[in-house]
Amino acid sequence: MIGFGCLERPLANFFYNYGSFVSRNPYPFIAGPILLTLALSVGFFHLEIEQDAIYLFTPTDAPSKTERQIIHELWPVHENNFVPGRGVVTSREAQITVVARNGGNILEPHYAVAIHRLDSYIQNRIQVRFHDQIYTYRELCLKYGETGCVKNDHIQIITELYNHGFNITYPYFRVGNRGGYIGSALGGVAFGRGDNGTVLVSKARAWLLLYQLKFHPANMSYISAKWEKAFKEHLSNYPPDPLISITYFHSQTLADELTRNAESLVPKFITSFVMLLLFAVACSIVNIHGTPYIDWVLSKPILSILGVFNAGMGIASAVGGLVLLGVPYTDIVAVMPFLVVAVGTDNMFLMVACVRRTNRSWTVEQRIGECMSDAAVSISITALTDAFSFGVGTITTIPAVQIFCLYTCLALVLTFLYQVTFFCALLSLATEWEARGLHCILLRQTVPPKLQTTSSIIDRVLWLGSRPHPDPKNPINKRSCTATRFFQDVFAPILMHPAMKCMATLWYFIYLGFAIYGCTQLREGLEPVNLLVDDSYATPHYRVLEKYFWKYGATVQIVVSNPPDLTKPNERQIMKEMAHEFATTKHSMGDGSIQWWMPEMERYYGDRVVENSTQEFLALAANFFYEMRNDPWPVDVKWKRVANGKYDITAFRFLVGMKSISSTTDQQEATTVFREVASRYSQYNVTTYMPLWLFTDQYALVVPNTVQDIVVAVLCMLMIAFVLIPQPFCALWVAFTIGSIDVGVLGFMTLWGVNLDAISMITIIMSVGFSVDYAAHITYGYVISKEPLARHRVRDALGDLGWPVVQGAASTILAVIVLADVPAYMIVTFFKTVFLAITIGLVHGLIFLPLMLSVFVRGCCTVGYQHKDEERFTLPIPPGSYSFTSADNPVHNYGTNVNYGNMSKIANMTTPPVAAFEQSTYQMTEVRRPPPTHPPPPIPRRPLQPPQGDVYEKAGGAPLPPTRRFF
Repeated sequence: MIGFGCLERPLANFFYNYGSFVSRNPYPFIAGPILLTLALSVGFFHLEIEQDAIYLFTPTDAPSKTERQIIHELWPVHENNFVPGRGVVTSREAQITVVARNGGNILEPHYAVAIHRLDSYIQNRIQVRFHDQIYTYRELCLKYGETGCVKNDHIQIITELYNHGFNITYPYFRVGNRGGYIGSALGGVAFGRGDNGTVLVSKARAWLLLYQLKFHPANMSYISAKWEKAFKEHLSNYPPDPLISITYFHSQTLADELTRNAESLVPKFITSFVMLLLFAVACSIVNIHGTPYIDWVLSKPILSILGVFNAGMGIASAVGGLVLLGVPYTDIVAVMPFLVVAVGTDNMFLMVACVRRTNRSWTVEQRIGECMSDAAVSISITALTDAFSFGVGTITTIPAVQIFCLYTCLALVLTFLYQVTFFCALLSLATEWEARGLHCILLRQTVPPKLQTTSSIIDRVLWLGSRPHPDPKNPINKRSCTATRFFQDVFAPILMHPAMKCMATLWYFIYLGFAIYGCTQLREGLEPVNLLVDDSYATPHYRVLEKYFWKYGATVQIVVSNPPDLTKPNERQIMKEMAHEFATTKHSMGDGSIQWWMPEMERYYGDRVVENSTQEFLALAANFFYEMRNDPWPVDVKWKRVANGKYDITAFRFLVGMKSISSTTDQQEATTVFREVASRYSQYNVTTYMPLWLFTDQYALVVPNTVQDIVVAVLCMLMIAFVLIPQPFCALWVAFTIGSIDVGVLGFMTLWGVNLDAISMITIIMSVGFSVDYAAHITYGYVISKEPLARHRVRDALGDLGWPVVQGAASTILAVIVLADVPAYMIVTFFKTVFLAITIGLVHGLIFLPLMLSVFVRGCCTVGYQHKDEERFTLPIPPGSYSFTSADNPVHNYGTNVNYGNMSKIANMTTPPVAAFEQSTYQMTEVRRPPPTHPPPPIPRRPLQPPQGDVYEKAGGAPLPPTRRFF
């Protein structure tokens, strides 16, 4: 049966033997990872970047993707059938918003002149060359039937009518039986009322101009893409107009901005890498005891630099390997190296700290074996929890998160493997050079400290190096650093002071209160504008759309894929009632915003079609569509030949104007409202869709995805804690700490202005792994301490692990601090959430968790292992009296614990592993048992005889061979 902490001791024993083996054979473990990294790095030559923002940031199971596909299959867009406002997958498009300066009315004639000048410039002056042929907008535009290119002539028509005194109805403008929808093109509208209650335009602030380009076949799509690039360059240099201000956007803008985000990280990563190198080198410097001079034997700057490069090898191997396997790469993965380098540096600090805690008088094999045994649980917890937390992230339905988590998970795993192979081998070489007294950089003999008084200043500054004392018990062989002594002798006693406990408890409840308040203010969703760099030319464009065009006028398509028999008036009436329901929701603009061929057909024929209930209805419809072939109505209906050889309408669509969708909350609510109305008519297979819903589905699914990932990750972390921490109650406190840290990250990131979106979701998943790191390190140190009192256990745990934990946190913050001033929401969000996860986790690990353990985990809830430099062995002894003798020592009598009945007497003895039976003093640890219910019988004794060698001898019998079992 698997028990709590069942893997801790086997893992420690395995790593002890493994570390000893690596120290004897270091070079294969150095060469192997280097060759593997070079082989996998070949993948960089095949790197292709996935830049489709809709694919990356929209959940794979988003209903909007299904809705869009339904419309695309019914009405695929071709070169000659494009209708403005009805396309759903157009991949080449440019937009311009034109806003009247100084609050002017964009419908006045002088503004129309400026707009016409701009429109003519775009259509005629922007040119691209391909295969010696010049292409302008006229050669690349999508066309509709006989009308040719879809132009912006409606702007001039509406302006002329407005200035000649015509009433401009809104959102649907009509002249006689003809008209058009202007709600989505005219923005910032001020309304008036006509005599019959119709909505009239009194003034407006902005126009939206669209330029639709060919995207099929591939060569035309390429040329259109070149035209879009030229469009951006020309408009960025367009002379300022005193009458109008313009913003612009094209179909490649989001992809270009994601690339700009990634490119801006390259110099940042170099800076971060250099800062980590300097930090690692600074932390590796050790001084000669009692002097300001550097100990060039114990210091390990080259090893620290190679430890940081170890993480770089893991990153290169992961990226190259996954690219070779065909896994998509996206620019968001560019922030992954900042995280992996920091985590790798953290583990490097732990391994170096462990080897420094070993006795310098031991052999290299023993020191590396003990170092790996000591670091095994800590490093395994770090690697497993971080890898599992990102592994759990791959089950989310947002592709960007899946890709990022997959790359990061593999990079962390490979970095861990390289640490226990490549870095372990380097550490063994450095330890061997240390044992030989060699200079850590130049590998030459150093000057012993005892000769410093007779040495030159150059020797004292550059060549002093300490030596181990020949006596293994001399404390100089295990001298701790100043930071370790600070946590052990200063920080821990202050933390355990009753007044400090009360103050820390108050701080914790204040922290928890702010965190919970922040969680109640949580905002969901990654808006398209947040994918842009702050100084992007497209940012003003989105702001103008929000301000002038998303309050009124945007349209939603409603598709009826299984219509009833429209030849029956009652069925047509049901369809009209359904359209009325869609038009009268909280986010609809009313019946006047409906764009539907059926009311237009009734207006065209009058009462004749209303009462018609025969097949003549379909004939009238066919004739209407022919007469209106230059209008969008014929495109909105799908015909199919039925069994009797006649045709019937098998699907149709209509559009409804929307209002109040400027904020992400309103957009999410509108999506829900329209889908709810569609669900009432499920028998007709009604589908609703607008392009913004690709992002609103992300808003709706990001919370369930985050909760799912956190729950699964926490369960995985708990399982790891239970099998690696040999005390179940402590593992529960690890779980409590994880929850507390995650609540803090969620709450404080909201207070810091960060939304819960695909970007912050990544780092929230990551915070689960980080929180386990800090909690598990301190908890494990507390559990295995042999001190009987809780405050002494806290002192041991903080003394052993406090400084490495601080080093790890500092290295992570140093790695991401360079991202704080990047002018991009995605990057700053990553920095903010990582910073919160690290700082909150560090405060929990150093303050809150030790206090909780000291109060709630004590006595029988602790394990009390022996010191790291001791081994325990058990000797089965039959009933009788025993004595222990040594050939080179006086006879020593030791008391033994006696169990009666069928149980054996157990003698527990500890001794250093070096020269186990050559020490003059041995310690016997007493195992306390409940007193027997009956007095024990007397045990006969005999005078002790000093035999030769170390033996246990039974009174009156033959010598017993010593039996030794390590565990």
